Amino acid sequence: MKRSILSLSLAALIMTPAVTRSEPVGSSFGALMTAQSMAQGRAVLGGRLGVANATSFSTSMGYGFSNSGDGRVKLGVVGDDLTESELVLGADAKWQILKAFEANAQGQPVRTKNPFDLAIGPFVEWFKVDYGVSTMRGSTTVSQLGAQVVGSYPIALKAGGSISPYGRINARNEWLSLEASDATTGTILRDSESGFAVGLNAGAAWRPRSSPIALFGEIQWDGNNGVFFGMDYTLGR
Repeated sequence: MKRSILSLSLAALIMTPAVTRSEPVGSSFGALMTAQSMAQGRAVLGGRLGVANATSFSTSMGYGFSNSGDGRVKLGVVGDDLTESELVLGADAKWQILKAFEANAQGQPVRTKNPFDLAIGPFVEWFKVDYGVSTMRGSTTVSQLGAQVVGSYPIALKAGGSISPYGRINARNEWLSLEASDATTGTILRDSESGFAVGLNAGAAWRPRSSPIALFGEIQWDGNNGVFFGMDYTLGR
């Protein structure tokens, strides 16, 4: 992910006339969620690790604001061998429009006619990279805004708990803004670029029986290609 950004940025630092984006930037956070909504009023703390074109470490906090809707805010650092780690911010929300199971009067899950869980919602992500080569300095800011569709299905395990295969597809617009300067010549270059991109995540979530913890593992293809791992801890169970 950031190799392509820095390649473009370094080219700008030596005063090439324009910036051209060769590939999508992609998400630093991954998906790491199923389509199931959090319980209303329930808070969830999360931690995640991305081993991709750019390595990332992040935390999240989610909250169920209705019986079918929830949202998360995310904060982390992202970097690779070309730069020091940089701050990355994000947020997403989703509304569950299909439920494979509904709770009955006794609170037990009952199978519905829906084939799987399905949720839709928006997401946003932002980070800024600062760098320098000799007397040249610059920064690249990346902003992403898009929509996501998440599908999953919970499978009960004989030993208790469940495993939920899931997939997410997202469509987004990415904005790249670059500023570069040469301390020797005083030359300043500013440029920007935007583009449409699509990403895909596929993985599984494991929820042990009677545990507030859920573990996630997934593969991401969206420009920042790699594997992501995460853990959610539900508060107040």
